[in-house]
Amino acid sequence: MDVLERLTGLDGVARRMDVARTREQRRELQELVAASVVIQLGRGWVARADVEHALMLARRLDASITCVSAAPYYRLATLDTPPVIHLAVPYDRNNQLVVPGLPRPRVHRETGWTSPTGGRIPLAPVADALARVLRCQPQLAAVTMVDSALNQGLVTVEELERSLRGPGRTAGLAALARCDGRSRSATETKARLTLVDAGFTVCAGVIISGVGEVDLLVDGVVVVECDGFAYHSRRRQFAEDRRRDRELLARGYVVLRFTWHEVMNQPELVVAEVRKVLSSGAAGHVRPGLARAQR
Repeated sequence: MDVLERLTGLDGVARRMDVARTREQRRELQELVAASVVIQLGRGWVARADVEHALMLARRLDASITCVSAAPYYRLATLDTPPVIHLAVPYDRNNQLVVPGLPRPRVHRETGWTSPTGGRIPLAPVADALARVLRCQPQLAAVTMVDSALNQGLVTVEELERSLRGPGRTAGLAALARCDGRSRSATETKARLTLVDAGFTVCAGVIISGVGEVDLLVDGVVVVECDGFAYHSRRRQFAEDRRRDRELLARGYVVLRFTWHEVMNQPELVVAEVRKVLSSGAAGHVRPGLARAQR
């Protein structure tokens, strides 16, 4: 096994002694560094140049990837790509946590820090990472990630409540109270919170007989569907969406569809359109016995 293969087998970040033990291997490693295939992280650590900076920093600094930086590893929805890498270390860690040549991370000193186990990638446990998100990030960003985790069954509300400790707990609990695991995407979360803040009663992930699950049900009569970039572009899905719309109309609902761009960048449009429908009386009462919505 050559040096690059050995390094790749260690997720691309390792101590020099673990990948280059012989003179020949050390010479090979020097050639890889000279070719910018491998970079040196200092204190005897090396990494493949194409490895994510979060992983490089976590390994090099004996830290855990946490907060919003843990999102791609747990496959959680986010509003955008965070510009700063977030790491967690024990509360009493005092050494300087920077690596020359890499972006300076945001370091969270955690009293309940848990050493990463169960895999090579040094990730904070999902409940700890999300508890940090709830205390660290703006409310919308935090709710988006927690909604995604709840929807996938990665964590429970009770686990998050127990993990919320220290400064920021009150704000974190307030954000957690707004989370809903029935929201399946960042777009749905943003639309739901926008409409709730505008004073509407909003239920996410409602199942309607003969139709299936709808994204949002507003004031019991307006169905809001949040269309993503590509989800509805296929011909079969397009036809199914139109069938669902007709069925909802027949059952007394009004359907409003919004694009990702509209929800994310024109939330006032979403509110105005829903309000227009409700104030115009276009949304009639659902006929008893014809439709049953279940949360």
